[in-house]
Amino acid sequence: MAEQNVITSMLDDFAQEQPIHTAICIGQDLTQVQCHQSILWHHFSVSAFLNLPFQQRYDMGVVMLDSSEMQDLDTQKMSQILVKLRDLFAKRLVVVSRLQDEKLLRALGFTQLIDKTTHEADFALWQFNILTYKHVPDWFNSKFWANPENWDKFRW
Repeated sequence: MAEQNVITSMLDDFAQEQPIHTAICIGQDLTQVQCHQSILWHHFSVSAFLNLPFQQRYDMGVVMLDSSEMQDLDTQKMSQILVKLRDLFAKRLVVVSRLQDEKLLRALGFTQLIDKTTHEADFALWQFNILTYKHVPDWFNSKFWANPENWDKFRW
């Protein structure tokens, strides 16, 4: 499967940026991925994950929206899974999806890793990383809004 090779090489790249010790996967069991023996994988089915209470935050989350288990889900269930993973369970989230899921993933703040025009297959790769989600603008610093040196000089 081409997607397995993409995930394997992607995990290599992500591990170089930031160490990955624990990972959670939804949709397809990736516990047998051979590239990283040091990653402790946890696999959950869709129903088990939606009922899972928050107990720990994982370094990586992988969702296979194009797997057979996930293809029958409606948009609301997919959205619930992605939001729960993004907000609670994973520091970095990677989603393998079909091309038709682009609107949902963009709406949830995901960025596309593989351009869909570079291949003929019906899959796209998306990520959400809270560390790179929003860039801090230049104006968001004390130079433009605090200015304690001007407190006695000007009246606002």
